[in-house]
Amino acid sequence: MDIGPKLKTARNAIGYTLKKATRESGIGESSISDFENSKREPKFSQLSRLAEIYQKSIEFFLTDEALTESLMLWRVEPDAEEEKKKAEAKFRQLCQQYHNLEVLMGEAKKNTLPQLETIQAENFDYQQVNSLAEKVQTELQLGNIPSTSLKQILEEKYYVKIFHMDFPESAISTKSEEFGLAVLLNRNSKLWRRNYDLAHELFHLLTWDIFRKGDIDTAGPSKREEKFANAFASRLLLPAESVKDKIEASRQEGKVSFDVLDEIAREFCVSLEALLWRMVYLYNITPENIEKHVEQTKKVKILRPSRRSDEPDELPERYCSLAIRALNEGKLSLMQFRKYMGISYREAQEYLTEDEDFKDEKISISVA
Repeated sequence: MDIGPKLKTARNAIGYTLKKATRESGIGESSISDFENSKREPKFSQLSRLAEIYQKSIEFFLTDEALTESLMLWRVEPDAEEEKKKAEAKFRQLCQQYHNLEVLMGEAKKNTLPQLETIQAENFDYQQVNSLAEKVQTELQLGNIPSTSLKQILEEKYYVKIFHMDFPESAISTKSEEFGLAVLLNRNSKLWRRNYDLAHELFHLLTWDIFRKGDIDTAGPSKREEKFANAFASRLLLPAESVKDKIEASRQEGKVSFDVLDEIAREFCVSLEALLWRMVYLYNITPENIEKHVEQTKKVKILRPSRRSDEPDELPERYCSLAIRALNEGKLSLMQFRKYMGISYREAQEYLTEDEDFKDEKISISVA
């Protein structure tokens, strides 16, 4: 088994030079070079350290199978290549760990998201965007205010892996034959921004096999595709009938004030700008007029408290639950658990069941 080429691939994937790898790992530059050129093999402790800084599993280096990296679609790619590669490597690692936990606990589940009939990318248009948004709205049973349930339904019913992390830009989506569908959101973004980013990335997941075919199977989204994704997010999060009902109830003499529109946007948990652009379709307002209104909102001080913006956990609830169960059932070592949860060894120990009286005793509550 030749580990060398995989070590070099992993280093390049995260954007590290030999000098940077040496700084991060504490392993000599000449040694890393020898490992990569198959002049000698690393000790297991050295391989573990390199796997950790490259954000890969040990299995990545030890398997004989050719491992292909899943394509990452960025909402906006950062300028710094090293930051881009580092975020992608961490995201892949989290997805792989989540999948490992599912396999360990016998819960590797998949559920197909709503699909349109087969269509060529060049024939995709805004009519398909509308149809897809309506189909998702209906089949996912998102209700009148989709932002309140979209994330939970995607995670719990369709097993989409959704993580939050500090990283450049706002969102990444990916699809893998091994671990399925996944989205990474910036945990520092406002709640309304994360909602919109999730809906935007959902479009890419839904249409992955339409736009990622043939010569473009490894290409990032085109400007045309991004416009479709924005339109889809707007239509999904702002259902026509629900939004118009709210606006009509507040309209006076055919007009509605910015502060009322801001209140409606808050209720649907989107930005005021997103709501204004949605009105292009709902009320046949020209884009030119909407642009003027968007500029006006920037000059008008709307007296409202700051938008609620919770700080989400990096790891999904189901991921944590699987990890804790795997630890307590002896399927995951304490060191592995520490790594998977991103916590210290001492913090990991606190998750172990300490009271022997309760280890083998099932505690139940009568609900009769």
